[in-house]
Amino acid sequence: MNDNVQRFPGATALPDNPMELAPRRPGWCDHNAVTLDEHTRTVTCADPKCGAVLDPFNFLASNAHTIQRAWSAYRQAMTQANEIAERVSILKKEEQRLRAMVKRLQEKVPVVHTRGRAL
Repeated sequence: MNDNVQRFPGATALPDNPMELAPRRPGWCDHNAVTLDEHTRTVTCADPKCGAVLDPFNFLASNAHTIQRAWSAYRQAMTQANEIAERVSILKKEEQRLRAMVKRLQEKVPVVHTRGRAL
């Protein structure tokens, strides 16, 4: 422990993590494509290497959550894009105003020709 870092009185060392994630097996399938069988009312993974029969409710709930997150991200991105577009239009108006001011001030200042002589 560093000399200038002190522990709180009565604090103990950090315990070991009680959770462990099992690594995915090689060839793990995400079930990106499925086959719906209307006759047997089953959902089956369309990947020929997998072919697992999936629980229809869990599959539907998972896809609903995915779609909900996608729409939320889309809404947030569109809001951000609209805010940026509004700021750009404000900046364009400011640019036009400043260009007009520069032009007006240039017209007021007389042109002095020095023909190479210092003023």
